[in-house]
Amino acid sequence: MSIKLYYAPGACSLASHIALEESGLEYETQRINTAAGEQRQPEYLKINPRGRVPSLVVDGKVMTENVGILTYIAGGYPKARIWPKDTWHQAKAVSTMAWLSNTVHPAYGHYFRPARYADDEPSQASLKAKGKETFEGCLREIDGLLEGRKWAIGEHFTVVDGYLVVFYRWGNRAGLPVKALKNYTALVERVLERPAVSKVMADEGITLDK
Repeated sequence: MSIKLYYAPGACSLASHIALEESGLEYETQRINTAAGEQRQPEYLKINPRGRVPSLVVDGKVMTENVGILTYIAGGYPKARIWPKDTWHQAKAVSTMAWLSNTVHPAYGHYFRPARYADDEPSQASLKAKGKETFEGCLREIDGLLEGRKWAIGEHFTVVDGYLVVFYRWGNRAGLPVKALKNYTALVERVLERPAVSKVMADEGITLDK
């Protein structure tokens, strides 16, 4: 089986990169320089016409979006134990990942890339301010959801925990007080101690601060 992940360092594709490394599957990666606009080049648009990362190509078939990729990797290869066993927690995992993708990520997008959503500068400034406020509220909500828990879903590490690292890192780099969120911080520290996660962070050349 041939597996190839297209990712950008520190982007939301970090979640899929972590899942692949945790799975134990053999795979290759291709780094996409989004700052240079490689995601909009014809070669990449043939793979993902949306011009976004991540994209996963399995035996020539393309899967996009973290929720789909994470569900395929974790749910399809249970020996890795990065997916819940029972259907309730599986559904909770999908529900949580959908919220991260559909609500938390766009909130950060309004803060980080307001020009994507509005043309004039006053509107962009308003979007940026509101996006930051909403994103910070999401981070606090995550912290509350993790109260009394070692892992986000069930009793062991799942792909949801790797996905949560993405938003913590973004908040930290945005100067938000994420380190004051004790439950969220403790989870991220546990995730970063995992050998697979350390390897992926090193491969992407990123830390929580850069």
